[in-house]
Amino acid sequence: MAKRTTSKPVSPANAASACTYDLKQIREIVGLMAENDLTYFHSEQKGSKLELRRGSDLNTVKELLKSMPVGAPTAVSAAPAPLPQALVSAPLPLAAAAAPVANEPVGPTINSPMVGTFYRSAAPGEKSFANIGDQVDENSNVCIIEAMKVMNEIKAEARGTIARVLVEDGKPVQYGQPLFELKA
Repeated sequence: MAKRTTSKPVSPANAASACTYDLKQIREIVGLMAENDLTYFHSEQKGSKLELRRGSDLNTVKELLKSMPVGAPTAVSAAPAPLPQALVSAPLPLAAAAAPVANEPVGPTINSPMVGTFYRSAAPGEKSFANIGDQVDENSNVCIIEAMKVMNEIKAEARGTIARVLVEDGKPVQYGQPLFELKA
């Protein structure tokens, strides 16, 4: 559980300095946020506003995912302006998702409908749901994606023959990432 801290009231003598934050003060706030596992800080004083966020904004991600059609490939058209390095506590995972894939699929693909961990079988040592050469249709279970401790069975949602498995078992996957390549 995160600790709550309160600040001392601002006296009229130091009110002018309370209106703006210098880089040292911002670094201290960021350090306190990390130390207390806080993800959001907001302060407004005399027309000055400071708002800091750490990690990903879950509500923004949810809204973005709702606006995207299911199964659509993702593409990053424009990246937001980067934060100054002093304010960044960890690299954003979105940068890794935008990196080009070395062996791009050439045929139709079965894409991940969610972010999670990819598993080819129901349990370690068990038979894989789908192997190279297997025929699949819209209702065939091809893998499991674990998201927030929930095992989600993923259906092919397409007809074809598995040509390639594009993700290693037990590795994280992103929304829209190709999992299997099909021969039509």
